Amino acid sequence: MTPAAQTSDPRSRQASVATEKSLPSWLLADDPRHSARPIDSVSVAALAYLALPNLIFLAGWLRWPFAAFFSLLLLWSARTAIDWRQVRWRCPYRAAPALLIVATAFAWCALGGAGHFLAAPIDWMVRDTVLGDLVFGEWPVAYAAKEGTYYILRSAIGYFLPAAVVAKALGVASADLALYLWTVLGTAIFLFSLPLPRRPGAGLALALLLVVSFSGMDLLGVLASQGEWPELPVRLEWWTRFSYSSLAAHLYWAPNHALPIWLASALFYRHWQHPAFPGFALLLLALLPIWTPFGLPALLPFIALAVLQFLAEPRRRPLPVVPLLVMILMVTLMARFLGMDVDGIGTAPPLAGATGTASETATRDHLLAYLAFVALEFGALALALWSRLRHSRGILLFATLTLLLLPLLSFGPSNDLLLRASLASLVMLLLLTLSVLRSAGRPTLDLGYPWLIVLILLIGAFTPFHEAARATMVPRWPPSYLQNLVEQQGGSFPPHYVARLDRPDMRLLLREPSLTPDRERRRTASSGGQRER
Repeated sequence: MTPAAQTSDPRSRQASVATEKSLPSWLLADDPRHSARPIDSVSVAALAYLALPNLIFLAGWLRWPFAAFFSLLLLWSARTAIDWRQVRWRCPYRAAPALLIVATAFAWCALGGAGHFLAAPIDWMVRDTVLGDLVFGEWPVAYAAKEGTYYILRSAIGYFLPAAVVAKALGVASADLALYLWTVLGTAIFLFSLPLPRRPGAGLALALLLVVSFSGMDLLGVLASQGEWPELPVRLEWWTRFSYSSLAAHLYWAPNHALPIWLASALFYRHWQHPAFPGFALLLLALLPIWTPFGLPALLPFIALAVLQFLAEPRRRPLPVVPLLVMILMVTLMARFLGMDVDGIGTAPPLAGATGTASETATRDHLLAYLAFVALEFGALALALWSRLRHSRGILLFATLTLLLLPLLSFGPSNDLLLRASLASLVMLLLLTLSVLRSAGRPTLDLGYPWLIVLILLIGAFTPFHEAARATMVPRWPPSYLQNLVEQQGGSFPPHYVARLDRPDMRLLLREPSLTPDRERRRTASSGGQRER
C-alpha cells in the first residue's frame, strides 16, 4: 500500500506495516504523486483507444456468435473492472498546456511518416500495404488458398483497423489521413498520461522536448565503433549488433508496436499502487495482444512486481473474477490466432561458432560490445537515476534487469524481441527521469542539481534529431495501396504478417477468409473520383 492509498482505518496501517516487513521497503516504495492515481479521464481514453481495435477485430473477423460472445465479455469486463462512479472525468490540463501537448503529438507524428507529409521510413511501405489490404479486402484477409488451406493476414493489425474502417466507408483516399489522425490520437493520450508539468511555460515545453528526444547515447557508440562523425541520414541505433531504439524511432518505424506498449506502460506507472489497480490491469492486459504480440512480454517484469506486492498484502482484496476470466479468454484467443505458423518466423543468426583462438576472440568481442551497449544505452542513466530516486526503485531495478537480459535472447530476424519487449522498460526510465528532474526544480549552478542526468540526455538527444533530419532530407513519397502484401514482397509470404489457417479451432471461430483483390481490381475500385493521394 502507499500513503495515497492508506486510510484512517487501523487495519490499513497494519497491512502496510506487514507489507513492508515481508518485502524490502524500497522495492515497493512508490511515486507518491503519480503511482497511486485514481482512474481518470486520461486512463479511460487510453483504455478506449486500446479497446476499439479489439471490438473491430471481433466484429469483423469472427463468426457472429463468437463475435457477440467475446464482445459482450469484453464490455462486461470493462464494466466490472472499473468503479465508474469513482472515475474523475475532469481533464487534468487546462486549455493552453493541453493545446501544446496536442500540437506536439501532431508534429511528432508528421516527422515520423504518418500521413506522409514528410519522408516516411522505408518500413511504411509494408504498413501502407497492410492498410490497403484491410481496406480493399474482405475480412479475414487471405492471400492464397493452397491444398484447402488459406494464407491469411494475422499480425500485427490492431493499429490499422480503425483507419481501415474509415477508409472502407469514405474511400481509400481517406486511409492515409485517417491513420495519421489515429496515430496522433494515441500519441497525444500517451503524452497526457505522463507526469508532465500542468502549467504552460518553459517547464512543460522542456518536458515535452525531453520525451521526444529520449534516447540512449548512440552518438558515443558510433564515434567509438566507427571513429568518425555519423553522416545523415544513416541510422545511428545499430552501431552494434544490439539496438534499443529511441522513442522517436519506435514511433517512426513501428507505431503499431510502440503505441500500445507506451500507453500500457504509462498506465501501469500511474495506477499500480492504487487499490483498484488489479481489475484495471486485467482489463488492460486483455486489450494488448491484437495490437502486438510483444505487449505482454514487455510488461511482464512489472506485472511480476505488482504480483509480489499483491501477494505481500495480508488483507488483500480478492481479484475480480470477471476481468480475470475475460483476460484469460482474450489472451488465449489471440495467442491461438497470433501463434499460427509462428515457427516460420526466423531468428537472428547465433554467435560465431568458430573454435580455438577464433572462438575466444569472438566471445571477447561480443562481451565488449555487450558491455559498451549496456553502458551507453541505459546503464549510465540507470545508475544516475538510482542515486537520485527516493521512490520507485523497484521499477528501476526491474527495468534495468530486463534491459540487461534481453540482449541475451533472440526472436525474429532482426531480434524483434529485443526491439519491442524493451519498450516498457525504456518508458519506465523516461517516467523516472521526468520524476527526478521535476523534483529537482529549476536548473541551478549548484552541484547538487542532477547535471549528470542532463548531460546523458543531451548526448542521447542527438539520435532523435538525427532521425528527424532524415524526414526533411529524403524526398517525400506518397503511399500506394495498389499492391497487396504478397505482391509487395515479390510473391513471398512474410511470416511476420501472414500465416496458414491450419488450426481447427481458428477455422471454427473465424469467418470464411476472402482473397484480397489484385492490382487491377484495386485500381478500378479506387478510380471514379477516389484517386490515391
